Amino acid sequence: MSAPNSEDTILRSLNEAQRRAVISNSKTVAIIAGPGSGKTHTLTSRVVWLVQRMGYRPNDVIVATFTVKAAREMKERIGKALGEECQKKIVLGTFHSISRRYLSIYGKHIGLDSKFGIADDGDSKAILQRICKRLNLGIEPSYARSWISKKKAKGPGSAPSQTTKKQKENPALQTCYEEYQDQLARSNLLDYDDLLVKCVELLREHPVCVSNVQTVLIDEYQDTNGIQYELMRLFAQANKRITIVGDPDQSIYGWRSAEIRNLYRLLRDYPNTDEISLEENYRSSQSILDVSLNVIQQDKKRYQKVLLPVHTKGARPVLRTLKSSAAEGEWIVSEIKRAIMITLPAH
Repeated sequence: MSAPNSEDTILRSLNEAQRRAVISNSKTVAIIAGPGSGKTHTLTSRVVWLVQRMGYRPNDVIVATFTVKAAREMKERIGKALGEECQKKIVLGTFHSISRRYLSIYGKHIGLDSKFGIADDGDSKAILQRICKRLNLGIEPSYARSWISKKKAKGPGSAPSQTTKKQKENPALQTCYEEYQDQLARSNLLDYDDLLVKCVELLREHPVCVSNVQTVLIDEYQDTNGIQYELMRLFAQANKRITIVGDPDQSIYGWRSAEIRNLYRLLRDYPNTDEISLEENYRSSQSILDVSLNVIQQDKKRYQKVLLPVHTKGARPVLRTLKSSAAEGEWIVSEIKRAIMITLPAH
């Protein structure tokens, strides 16, 4: 599928590290990308490279993101490079949307009705409220929801059916879980966590469903949890070609069971991984990077990397303590207005 001068077109706007990441021939590539280092541009360029230069079939490529917005942005960028028709063939979306896609097509193999519905957060909350009230379980529905979600996020190996110390102390949680799942089944519903759980079940029992997949690419890898790691592994089980992009320093979903150690897990499970760090920062000044590095280096267990500013040293950062989030917002707006007034770039 290569086009004249397509190599120059793809690589022209990349720096040396980004270029190495895009054209790497390793089966597994880990791109460690700090803030402002062009990670999205690098990942989309690798997708284009694999399809346009390496001849990967678009419908055999899976690209998983964490937000609908990120998926939309990647679709737009890839569409501009490969054309809309080619872009639409790529399996690109959030982990949940990709899982739903496979379950809609192949779910019958694990006894799932192809016309299953999705229980959103509001539905899940309402179901649990009814269960807790009807059975007088003595637990908060919101706590039960969080407990169930965290257990599912760990993956089938840590499913709530296992006996844990917490369950021994409060068996009402297990009762609530069983009633909740039973209610979902009777209503032909899956909640968002079930989409991932059921897709793992499907791909473990019927790997032929993804036997065509040539490569898997994961954005914001630092935010993956246990079951998403397992999904990545199962998506790629036929050829074991994986590219991840992430920054352990930017993990913000610990409350949602994200596991920073998944990076080390990848390096352990795929020992020949090509590790590439994107060190050039196009967003912040040297002064801002110095302050942020002084803070993050206090974590002695962090993955060691550096960020090199493309911009000049810049103004010295100011620590401003305000009374409330509303006051912070007002101050930020006033600073932006002031910067515009004196024609200085806002940082």
